[in-house]
Amino acid sequence: MLHYIYGAEPQCSLEGVTVKYSKTGKPRYVLMNGKRLFTIKPNDMSVTLSPEGAAFLEGCFPPKVARVYVSEVPEKTVFAKHVIDADEGIRRGVDVLIIYESRLVAFGKALMSGREMKELNLGEAARVRGKVP
Repeated sequence: MLHYIYGAEPQCSLEGVTVKYSKTGKPRYVLMNGKRLFTIKPNDMSVTLSPEGAAFLEGCFPPKVARVYVSEVPEKTVFAKHVIDADEGIRRGVDVLIIYESRLVAFGKALMSGREMKELNLGEAARVRGKVP
């Protein structure tokens, strides 16, 4: 599923990862050692990240995959003018990792494609869903 969403194969061990199902039998949560990594949205089977899930993805993917590199730490919104670099494989609506000075600082929902984030200098690139301590 992560390969489909982010366009790259995860490079980490999935030991200890379990899936919790809803009453209807559809996958709902992905857990690791009892902590939620992702919530699977039932309408389109995409994922929303938790802080633990963002840290997990950072360690699983090569350096540029699913990442948006910014020039300042965002509060609620990443504006396109602050995007230094972004994975061109990012699609609208996908959760991304927000990197400031080589450190994961937040995660959020992409509001434009990775290519648009790099080329445009106007508008919201991503909306922050949560911060990583």
